[in-house]
Amino acid sequence: MSQQGPITEITSPVEGSGTGMAAKQPAASTTAPLLMGVKLPIRVLVGRAQLPLRDIVRLGNGSVVELDCSPDDPVEIIVNDRVIARGEIVVVSGNYGVRITKIESQGRAASSLQPVNDLMALSERLK
Repeated sequence: MSQQGPITEITSPVEGSGTGMAAKQPAASTTAPLLMGVKLPIRVLVGRAQLPLRDIVRLGNGSVVELDCSPDDPVEIIVNDRVIARGEIVVVSGNYGVRITKIESQGRAASSLQPVNDLMALSERLK
């Protein structure tokens, strides 16, 4: 996972300047370690499928939904609705995991996830 560097500058009023102008001062060194402990939810997008509503209501235990990918296709690792990396599914001690194979560039947005995110937001509101 790509890590961004710690915050190095903050803006605060200059004491005694009388002008109200802001000056840049170094941030406290305790900021970065504090933020590194924040937990973020990670989603792994294995594949996608489109089904008519009549097929969705028929889903139950044991139903199989065919995805638009093969088992060897890369999966997307998503944090905060952005694809941050791609990887491959692996099995470790009987559990599934993801081996990261590519870290996405910081400027690339996950615009392809927008319809999925809208549907997920709607389903969360309905719970």
